[in-house]
Amino acid sequence: MEIGQAVELCLKGDQGAWNMIITTYSKMVYNIALNFTYNYDDAADIVQDIFLKLHQNLHKFDNSGNLKGWITRISKNYCIDHWRKNKKNKNMVELEDNLVVEKDDPEQFNIRKSEIQFLKNKIKLLDPELRMTLVMRDIEGMAYSEIAKNLDIPQGTVKSRINRARLKLAKIVMGGK
Repeated sequence: MEIGQAVELCLKGDQGAWNMIITTYSKMVYNIALNFTYNYDDAADIVQDIFLKLHQNLHKFDNSGNLKGWITRISKNYCIDHWRKNKKNKNMVELEDNLVVEKDDPEQFNIRKSEIQFLKNKIKLLDPELRMTLVMRDIEGMAYSEIAKNLDIPQGTVKSRINRARLKLAKIVMGGK
């Protein structure tokens, strides 16, 4: 079953089609939420909220459009709203490191792990729009065009945000804000 067909069936009440949409996009939505919250439990809760919102608004989706982009945009906007409501609560559980570090040298391993944690803590201080584009490009390795399509913004805006995010991150790392 194709995604477009799944959307149509979903609108008719087909639970199997809705489960297919959830299965197809839940990992992507979870990663977006995790990059905003840095907390596994909060991200899981947010994913449930996002899919509830998606289900309630599925009738607004133009079936000729890009479902992945629509879901990404709703997820990003929901996470930004959540972040704004909860930004005073900065004491969050940290992400696991997905980077491979040689464990043969315990000293180098600990230094590298510390550096990664330091950068993650600094990335959290970026505004959500800047953080989202920076994470999508530099951590997830997405192309500028793919980021632009997923966020529904011009490619020039993506490049500008990534540049501003890198400059602001450098300033934060150097001790300024």
